[in-house]
Amino acid sequence: MPAEHILIPIHDFSAGGTEVIAFRLAEQWIAAGRRVTLLAGAEHGAMRARVPAGVAVSVLAPPVQRSTMSRLWLGKAMESKARALSPDVVFIPGNFHFILARALKRALPRTPIVAKISNPMLPGGIVGFLARATRLLPRYFAPIDMVVAMNKGLEAEHRRMAPGSRVVTIIDPNVPDTAPVQPMRDRRRSLGPARILLIGRLEPQKDVLLALRVLKALQQRIAAHLTVLGEGYLRAQIQAEVKRLALEDTVALPGFVADVTAALDAADVLLITSLYEGGPAVAVEALARGLPVVSTDCSYFLRELLHDEQLGRLVAGRSPAAIAAALEAQLTTPPASNERLRAAVEPSRYGASAHAYLAQFDQLTGSKSP
Repeated sequence: MPAEHILIPIHDFSAGGTEVIAFRLAEQWIAAGRRVTLLAGAEHGAMRARVPAGVAVSVLAPPVQRSTMSRLWLGKAMESKARALSPDVVFIPGNFHFILARALKRALPRTPIVAKISNPMLPGGIVGFLARATRLLPRYFAPIDMVVAMNKGLEAEHRRMAPGSRVVTIIDPNVPDTAPVQPMRDRRRSLGPARILLIGRLEPQKDVLLALRVLKALQQRIAAHLTVLGEGYLRAQIQAEVKRLALEDTVALPGFVADVTAALDAADVLLITSLYEGGPAVAVEALARGLPVVSTDCSYFLRELLHDEQLGRLVAGRSPAAIAAALEAQLTTPPASNERLRAAVEPSRYGASAHAYLAQFDQLTGSKSP
C-alpha cells in the first residue's frame, strides 16, 4: 500500500540545510497527494514561517528546548505523539536526528523508518577511539529500515561502516523543476573587486574563520570582498577575527537570508570552507544560477559535481594561500557551457528527488507485514 502519511521528526525550526531539504521534500509530497506531519520538540526557529502549505505541525507540550544533550531524551518525549499520529512511514531528515530512531521504533514498531545521511558519519579528521565506533554503527542503525545517501560516495562509505544495512542513493532536491539554468557569465570581464560569497551557519563545521584567512590571502593578489550569509553562535568570534585581520571594509555579515538568489546572482564565486559536508545544496544552487564554486575537499558530492574546472575547483588541504590561488584561478577561467551546467544540475531537480523517495516509501509500506 502507498505511504499516505509521512511523519518528519525535528528538534525545532532552526535554520539549516537539513531543514530546508526536508521542507522542500514535504512540499513535493503534499503536491503528490500525500499527508505530511512535522513533529517538533519546540516551536521556535527561523524555519517556522517557512513550513510549506498543507504540512501539519505537531509540537511537544511541554517543549523540549535544544541543548547539548537534549537529543538524548527528545525521542522518548516524542513517543506518545508519534503513536497517536500513526504515520505510514517516518522520515528522519539528517544525522542530527538519527538518535530518535530507537524511541520512534519503540513507539511505532511496524512503521518503516527511513533516515537520510546529511553528513559523513565519521567526518574527516576523526581517528583513534572514535574510529573504533564504526563497530557500533550496525547496532546504531538497527531501528532504521532504510538509509538514504545523497551520493554514491556516501553510500559506499555507509556500506563499509554498517554492512547489511539497506541503503540507496537519492540526490537532494536543490533546484526547482521550473527554474531555468542561468548562463555562466565570463568573470574575466568583471570590473571592481572580486565578489566572494559564502552561505552557511556560523558554526565550526563551516569554518568561516578559514574563509576570512582566505580573503586576507586573496587580497595579497587582487581586490576582493567577502559576503557571509548565515547565523550562528560563532558570530562574535567571527566579528572579532574580522577586526583582528583589518577586514571591516571588505567583509559583510548580514545574517540568515531566506532567499539567496540575489546574492548568488551578484557574486563572482561561491566559496565553501567546510570541514565536512554531505551534499551541500548551495553548490548546486550556485551552478543553477551560473555561479562557479571553489571548495575545500569536504564532500563526496562535490567530488562528483565539480568534475570540470569550468564548474569549479576542489582544494586539497586547508591552506588559505592554496584556496586563494584557486579562487584567483577560477576568476580567470572561461565560463562553462550551458550544456555542462544543465548536465550538472538536472539530477538535483525537486520532483525527481521527491518521487524517488516516494517510490522507496511505497515499497517499504507495501512489504510491511499485516
